[in-house]
Amino acid sequence: MTDLKVDVTDLKKNYGSNHVLKGINFKVKNNEVVVLIGPSGSGKSTLLRCLNKLEEPTSGSIIIDGHDISDPKTDIDKARENIGMVFQHFNLFNNLTVGENITLAPVELGKLEKEQAEFVAKNLLETVGLADKYDAMPASLSGGQKQRVAIARALAMKPDIMLFDEPTSALDPEMVGDVLEVMKELAKDGMTMVVVTHEMGFAKEVADRVVFMADGHVMEEGTPEEVFDNPQNERTKAFLDKVINV
Repeated sequence: MTDLKVDVTDLKKNYGSNHVLKGINFKVKNNEVVVLIGPSGSGKSTLLRCLNKLEEPTSGSIIIDGHDISDPKTDIDKARENIGMVFQHFNLFNNLTVGENITLAPVELGKLEKEQAEFVAKNLLETVGLADKYDAMPASLSGGQKQRVAIARALAMKPDIMLFDEPTSALDPEMVGDVLEVMKELAKDGMTMVVVTHEMGFAKEVADRVVFMADGHVMEEGTPEEVFDNPQNERTKAFLDKVINV
């Protein structure tokens, strides 16, 4: 069994004549936290969305957990059961309670019986610091609380890998810390994670590897120390000069 969780080869994604991903090669090992950084429009979120086929790749191969999800014959729903995704805008069902949001998928997909799912949901809410919100409606929650519920919901499926697409960018600044704290705990527990974020402090502290993207290419990758303290690529340097107040 390979140690690779994600193996992307020569991935291209075009929208008509707009080439968003221009031959991306990208790997993630088991238990690794990889953070994608780069300017808006560089293709980071598109790459992430290709990893669970929310976007259909134009060409190239994507192998996740040994499943070639770029192969039309692969059962993508089955493959997706092992891939948790947390979006920028929470995507909670507003007509369901917090508990129902978390238990819905595991029960519907036959992963857990209802009682088990409720037990798991309550434990996960405790993990994300929202033990008292099981019966609350999403409308009563702050943005930071909604995002922590969204993380708990993704974890309820017991995924092998978690994808985070700018999970803090829609939040008020004071909410960001709570969500990043939950993500740090997940990383400590050995969850394989791919995170698109503008939070450079989080990338420095938590990432095993930082990948800088620009213009649909991976321009540079390495440990946080290598990328932040000693960038080799001029585009990386220019980007970091803008986003990190030296």
